[in-house]
Amino acid sequence: MNLFGKLNSPRSTVGLDIGNHSIKLVKLQHRREGYFLEATGIKELPPGTIEGSEIKNKDALSSAITNLVNQCDPSITEVVISMSGHSIISDKFVFKVESNENAEELILWEAGQRSPFDVDDITLDYKILHKTAGTNEIEVLLVAAKNQVMQSYIELLYNIGLRPAIIDVDAFAINNCYAMESEGLPKNGVTALVNIGHDLTNVTFVKDGVYHSTRDISTAGEFFQKTLQRNLGLNNEECFMLLKGRTTESFDSVKFHQSIEYAAEELSSGIDLAFSYFKSSDKSESIDKMVLSGGGAYIPNIVSFLEKRHQIPVQLSNPLAFIQYNQDLFGRMEPQSISALLTVAIGLALRGID
Repeated sequence: MNLFGKLNSPRSTVGLDIGNHSIKLVKLQHRREGYFLEATGIKELPPGTIEGSEIKNKDALSSAITNLVNQCDPSITEVVISMSGHSIISDKFVFKVESNENAEELILWEAGQRSPFDVDDITLDYKILHKTAGTNEIEVLLVAAKNQVMQSYIELLYNIGLRPAIIDVDAFAINNCYAMESEGLPKNGVTALVNIGHDLTNVTFVKDGVYHSTRDISTAGEFFQKTLQRNLGLNNEECFMLLKGRTTESFDSVKFHQSIEYAAEELSSGIDLAFSYFKSSDKSESIDKMVLSGGGAYIPNIVSFLEKRHQIPVQLSNPLAFIQYNQDLFGRMEPQSISALLTVAIGLALRGID
């Protein structure tokens, strides 16, 4: 028996990003010299499978996840998933804890005051980010998730033979990816990580290399799709292909660009509100750059529009550029064409499992 070989063998973690429009799977091997992509895949979901954060069609979701796992690696039994949307909140706050007080009790009491949900209906978790010597002040990051929604995902995964080893938050997974992509670069300044999903856009603020906060925007990929449907008279599939930059049918290019600009302006207004919230809560003057992820990051001209509109540098998230992989995994597809779409799944797979 080669005991030392087993002790030193690389560990692998599977990130499973369950979105409203599609599910994404990434299996990463954790090596001393970095990360190696062992398997990855994307599978679209039938419309209405998930609405908001709630599973509306368990059979369709179970089938899609099972097929994706079998396609990528049938041996997978353990995954890291995440929650987002209205079923979860995250908040950061500072308060004093005297030496004779129980910090955990105070944190949980404070959490109950801040949560918009009934305390009996949620699962709470927290992390102490910073302690200030001499003032007894602690900075705490709090996360609260609705039990009913979270339990529905856990039960579904167990029923198809998968164990959710960690339940994370989309914003933290995106932050993990950004930390990997920005390793070795200067940490000063504020970066807005804008994840444009199907029905929700998350804006995560990173200040001086440290997670600060997250705001949700209701304008996302679906709004662009509906705008195109209304203005160009196209069906769902045609609009979806146009938003991915692919089409074989003729269409009114002028109306197309006007529609994209209209929807992008709506998204920008939501980003403005998120920026205003951050600036007022942190007393910061400016946002230094924006990094886009999610399927909406590939909407034609979205990068140049947001760059011009917000007057800051805008770039696409490209975590695959920092991970080793075999090109055969992607066939003829260019990895960069889906890298931003895999940001959450890769961020989940970056988590270590003991």
